[in-house]
Amino acid sequence: MATQVLGYDGTDGARAALNAVVGLAAELGDTLVVVFASEVSRLGGEVHDYEEALRERGRALLEEARAVAGEAGVESELVMRELASAEALIAVADEHDARLIAVGSYGERPLKSALVGSTPTRLLHLSRRPVLVVRAPE
Repeated sequence: MATQVLGYDGTDGARAALNAVVGLAAELGDTLVVVFASEVSRLGGEVHDYEEALRERGRALLEEARAVAGEAGVESELVMRELASAEALIAVADEHDARLIAVGSYGERPLKSALVGSTPTRLLHLSRRPVLVVRAPE
């Protein structure tokens, strides 16, 4: 059985990507690995409470994605990583020998995306696997 990896952070773009990839996984009989990745800077002093709140939010978002996948009959695995998003998604995709990596997008302009460094842009440059970028509805 093949696997698809989805980066999920609960944004409109991520929800659009979730819906797209769940439909694709159901059609192909794939499993879905849903990843919530975050990286907290240690330079800001006391970050324990922030880290715990972020983990709690991540767990809730992953369960939300599992429910959507389950409604479509798609088996899912949930993964949390303390790593930059693109790097975490690539690592999880490599661990599962994933068919593709899917993420949502806000629809930034290419120049802004390149300057600011969006996750979809980083994935397109770094991943050796196909990357599905799904734009948030307007």
